[in-house]
Amino acid sequence: MVVWVVLRLVPIVEESGSVGAVNLAFLVLNGGFLVVWLVFFSGLSMGLRLVGAALALLLPAMVKMDGHTGSFFPQFSWRWTKTSATELPELTGRMALEGELRSAEGEANFPRFLGAKMNNHVLGAGLPQRWFDQKPKEIWRRPIGEGWSSFSVVGGFAFTMEQRGPLETTLCYELKTGKPVWVHQEKVRFEESMGDDGPRSTPTVSNGYVFSLGATGILNCLDARTGKMIWGKDVLAAAGHAVPQWAKSGSPLVVDGKVVVTLGSKAEKNLAAFEVATGKLVWRSGDYPSSYASPVVAELAGKRQIVALQQTSVDGYDVESGAILWSFPIGNAQSNCATPMIVGDTVITSGGYGYGTHRIKISRSGDDFEAEELWHSRKLKAKFADLLVYQGYLYGLNEGRMVCLDLKDGKAAWRGSNFGHGQLLGVGDHAIIQHEDGAISVMALNSEKETVVNEFEALDHRTWNHPVLAGNLLLLRNDREAIAFEW
Repeated sequence: MVVWVVLRLVPIVEESGSVGAVNLAFLVLNGGFLVVWLVFFSGLSMGLRLVGAALALLLPAMVKMDGHTGSFFPQFSWRWTKTSATELPELTGRMALEGELRSAEGEANFPRFLGAKMNNHVLGAGLPQRWFDQKPKEIWRRPIGEGWSSFSVVGGFAFTMEQRGPLETTLCYELKTGKPVWVHQEKVRFEESMGDDGPRSTPTVSNGYVFSLGATGILNCLDARTGKMIWGKDVLAAAGHAVPQWAKSGSPLVVDGKVVVTLGSKAEKNLAAFEVATGKLVWRSGDYPSSYASPVVAELAGKRQIVALQQTSVDGYDVESGAILWSFPIGNAQSNCATPMIVGDTVITSGGYGYGTHRIKISRSGDDFEAEELWHSRKLKAKFADLLVYQGYLYGLNEGRMVCLDLKDGKAAWRGSNFGHGQLLGVGDHAIIQHEDGAISVMALNSEKETVVNEFEALDHRTWNHPVLAGNLLLLRNDREAIAFEW
């Protein structure tokens, strides 16, 4: 016990992602010691010792492995507990009117992963005053299929991806009721023991279309009103790429009549752009295996470009041709997952497994671009939680623990609580923190100290999905259920 406590208090153990292994070793060793003591050294009657040994053997039969946390500690649940929904839902919601889903502007919409500006921050203009002091009202809750997709919201409708038994699905729900409106399905199932099963990416809604990228690389363009398929293609198979170890998780980027996605395991030409209208390949580019992060569009050094974090590099690409404008090597070969953040002419990337965060400045001389590192800090190692920038400071989950860094030099401003491998979303001068265990905290964005102003229960199982705020509605989901709260 003393050794375990000491190891848990050593920051390097937690920050290397090893805390799950430490906890598991402690559990196994102590369980074994307890059984040996009970049977051979307890001094209890033979009857009590036999009953205790029988219970010790019976307990494993009553529980089941239920995935892993982000620190690789196995999760267990009783064999009779609820699981993810597998049946396709009855379609009961109101279908959108013609033209209702064309515009994705305004605070009532959240049209793609990390929001319309792809910066993981909304103004919260639709929220009441001092919303952060109040617990929101739950307005609906429903069972949902497996997967780590988040929601996209446009025009009073919410779109997500789920695994329903053997079917990988893209679904549309009424935002205010949770009633399903339409479903598109593919006969494909991705399974993986550490990251669990189902799709990972979040649909992108643009100009009345929904673009979804499945776990194995099926890219679909669907009518946002009806779910009818406009076109679809297996982009990994077409490129001759294998599915990455933890599947496709980057969300599609729609820009200038193109939908841009990362591809698979091969290093050559792993970023691809397709025509929005037809799905025809426009260009392929890139020199590194793809990561699990989503590409973004940004203006850097006076040029609008696509920024994509790949497995061992972050790069800027010309929107029209896909030509590489600049490249910066990333030394983390494990699994880059966090979407790049853009601040002025700089790019911020972060990786877990002991790697840390870069801030990279992009400059230009004529047609030549240069990528220069401003700083690299191991004080923030975002494994798959996305980052948040506010008023000169960077907030993120450092292997699950909330930290704040000064953007000027990357030095730590403070180190706060451990929320597990959850997610966070900036809302005005606060942040909504999705705990890995399903709870919610609201934190003031304060560069001097961690200031949690509100906490409430929400989901009751491991949650890696990103929270979404559309107007005054907060949408949460994991691989078992979805909830809508109203502030």
